[in-house]
Amino acid sequence: MESFSLLTEPWLPVITRTGQSKKISPQQLSDDDIIELAYPRPDFQGAAYQFLIGLLQTAYAPEDEDDWDEIWQGGIDRPTWEQALLSIADAMQFGPQKPAFLQDFSALESENSSISGLLVDSPGGNTLKLNKDHFVKRDSYRRFCPHCTAMALFAVQTNSPAAGAGFRTSMRGGGPMTTLMMPKNNDLPLWKKLWLNVLPLEQPPSLAELPLIFPWLVPTRTSEKAGNSVTPENAHPLQAYWGMPRRIEIDFAQTEAGCCDLCGEHHPALLTQIRNKNYGVQYEGWLHPLSPYRQAVKAGSPLLSLKGQPGGLAYKDWLGLALGGEDKFNRALPAEVVREQSYRRLNPAEPLYLWCFGFDMDNAKARCWYEHRLPSLIIDKTARPQFTDIIERVIALATGSLSLLKLALKEAWFATPKEAKGDFSALDIAYWQETEADFRTLLACLMQELSDESMTARTALGQWELALHQYLFVTFDRLALNNPDDHQVLLRILTARRLLDKNYTKQKVLKELQTLMTERKEVQSAEQ
Repeated sequence: MESFSLLTEPWLPVITRTGQSKKISPQQLSDDDIIELAYPRPDFQGAAYQFLIGLLQTAYAPEDEDDWDEIWQGGIDRPTWEQALLSIADAMQFGPQKPAFLQDFSALESENSSISGLLVDSPGGNTLKLNKDHFVKRDSYRRFCPHCTAMALFAVQTNSPAAGAGFRTSMRGGGPMTTLMMPKNNDLPLWKKLWLNVLPLEQPPSLAELPLIFPWLVPTRTSEKAGNSVTPENAHPLQAYWGMPRRIEIDFAQTEAGCCDLCGEHHPALLTQIRNKNYGVQYEGWLHPLSPYRQAVKAGSPLLSLKGQPGGLAYKDWLGLALGGEDKFNRALPAEVVREQSYRRLNPAEPLYLWCFGFDMDNAKARCWYEHRLPSLIIDKTARPQFTDIIERVIALATGSLSLLKLALKEAWFATPKEAKGDFSALDIAYWQETEADFRTLLACLMQELSDESMTARTALGQWELALHQYLFVTFDRLALNNPDDHQVLLRILTARRLLDKNYTKQKVLKELQTLMTERKEVQSAEQ
């Protein structure tokens, strides 16, 4: 197989405004008729967005917000875009000829393994040994076309999970959460959806800096010894988009004709084998522009990227992802592309949302892929502290009330609840899902009040608190009152129910919210 350019080869599956499916090259990205990517796997879809954002950020970044707005209004100039891509063409060659896209600069002296190892959710060696490949079967993916291989390579380098001694995770850790700004209008061109996540860059990179951006252009900075990490200080900041923690080499000599196991298309040279080697690039100190971070309140704690968790995201996570926030344990920092939106002069008729996605990883094992679409907030800086304060208290009350519900259920279910152990994960997931509608109603009211002084948060807060209170007891009764004929058990259940009510009303944050509602009522009465 011969090498080809990822910039000029039509290899990206897309959907046009008329519903046609076809493949395009990045050079065609400026076409307004192309409205969406169309990958068969959700992790590839997310990876392709990050790949194209990385291209725009590296080769075509605006100088400032005025420049950003000019392109948003006028579009990407095709000749200028094509010329800009030429500057990074050497880094975008895919095939056997080195340097090759996201592959180790040197020939790797290691045994071949299945190309399925490029998939984050493929069963690992221990899973196969223990015969636990129940959901993603072994040999399900054995042959990839070159186009799918290139995206699989980018996806595994971007999400790189733990995979044994010396196999490095991505610069955001294994299975990072990505948050992108997206327009609610799905008919906008694809380039506009990408452009929302491009940041101003005062100084474009020079040709001499390309090896500091694309690590596969030079011999790998391996990490067998401590102190050889790649940091923002000894690399270019744009390497954040092109991290290469894995030392991978695709075997382009062993091919076979047939249909790709990923996209189903026929190809005369399907790829089947790769080579891996440990101690690739070890990243330290990076803040990826497309990921949110958290930091423990304790002084000196590092910033850690958010990862996927069992059950996915819930509305308790939303404030930190959209605006940032703080509780008694952690501070939350939204992704840089999310924070940047507060400086944008977008038309209010073009509302946005947060597209959040990522794997839930248990070390090397992918447990689930999650995607969420959460409300985006563009709030005036003067109103933001008050708005954040209310939402933080609302979430704190919801979080504390869930803990009280679980405590009460233990008291009802077990004669010795302190010794009882159980898995409440199903209850946790149901709780956040089933109370989300009421939270969104509250959120809509609070947002309306920011622009309409006739609306009051007091009524909305009162209705939300009442709904939460009712949910706790409906759920308790449903789960605990299941043996009414046993009087001794019934007495224990009723005692636990009274304790739940007592503990709920004693919560400090509930009293703070009630005080807040009273103060707002008095202010409104005085104004009238």
